[in-house]
Amino acid sequence: MANVYNLFSALMLAILLMPQTVSAATEDPLQVDYPSVIVHAKDNGNFTMMSGINGDIKLLPGVNNSGKVYFEGEDLLYLIEVILSQPPVWSEYSPFGHLGDFHGGERVYVQLEALDPEGGHVTYSVVAGDLPPGITLDPSLGEVKGLAPDADTTYTFTVRATDSHGKYSDNVLQMKVRGSNSCTSSTCRHEGICQDHVGDFYCTCIHPYGGKTCQQDCRSHGLGVDSRHKVVPDAHMSAYKVYSSYLAYNGRLYGSGWYGIDSQSWLQVDLGNVTQIHGVQMQGCTSYYYTSRFNLQFSVDGNSFTNYTTDGVSPKAFPGYGNANVYKSSLARPVDARYVRFVPTQWNRSYKPCMKVELLGCYYL
Repeated sequence: MANVYNLFSALMLAILLMPQTVSAATEDPLQVDYPSVIVHAKDNGNFTMMSGINGDIKLLPGVNNSGKVYFEGEDLLYLIEVILSQPPVWSEYSPFGHLGDFHGGERVYVQLEALDPEGGHVTYSVVAGDLPPGITLDPSLGEVKGLAPDADTTYTFTVRATDSHGKYSDNVLQMKVRGSNSCTSSTCRHEGICQDHVGDFYCTCIHPYGGKTCQQDCRSHGLGVDSRHKVVPDAHMSAYKVYSSYLAYNGRLYGSGWYGIDSQSWLQVDLGNVTQIHGVQMQGCTSYYYTSRFNLQFSVDGNSFTNYTTDGVSPKAFPGYGNANVYKSSLARPVDARYVRFVPTQWNRSYKPCMKVELLGCYYL
């Protein structure tokens, strides 16, 4: 501040020593209209500029303030601008925190915007963290763009907005990237809705379809109790009051058959998980050993079973054949169950109830 004071003092002294014309009548201010005015104080000299009472001292550096005021090589006006300037302010329309979720190979374009209160230009740079591979930041335009990598991760990085005076403001941003989108227009069949998951997809199917891609008609799709596919393991088949050595796992469709004893006998299938049941298939064993009528009971926990009814009261009697033919019965309404019991109610009373079964439906994925 002492040096600035000395400069102003020297300038004022030089002006006072110049030949001037002053109008006493009008008290016009002293005005020097030379192209350049150089003021040089002697060694250890002072240059003092003083105004009148309550007056101002103004420095007007050229037309429209386009000139500069230097002191010992420093632009004083620029230094004042730096002191008074404010850091950039991130626009409310610019992303704060989250740039978005993207799939691998998806084109990324996000516009960042920070405003300089003084109206100057703002530049952008990453000062912490890393952009995802394949993504760049345009320093001048603030554009984040490129192709998202085929990865399953979240990238966190800090972008700094800097104005022409070196003032800056930081914004911490995140970009979530997941693997390539597994969903296409043909991923899910029968008007199923595809939802992409990390490295996989899930189809929400419309009744009566199911399966990974809604490719299965649950009304006719076997759940694998039958002996040809045997999705349900032997240990998941059980029975009560079994005749002789005809055990529960023999009661698979196209198998050798399960034989019960009386109307308290039943054959049970454990599907392993709660599954949507749409129907059943029943097959007799011989022309003598068969089940011509049976009830169905369902449970989700293996402890509490409910009879299938159509009127809400009486158990429905499902028909079977009096021979080894296969008979299909559809449920008027699908049932969600893990455990299914076949309870014989009518058979050739001269022999034993016998059955081979399959369940129709779709496993929940």
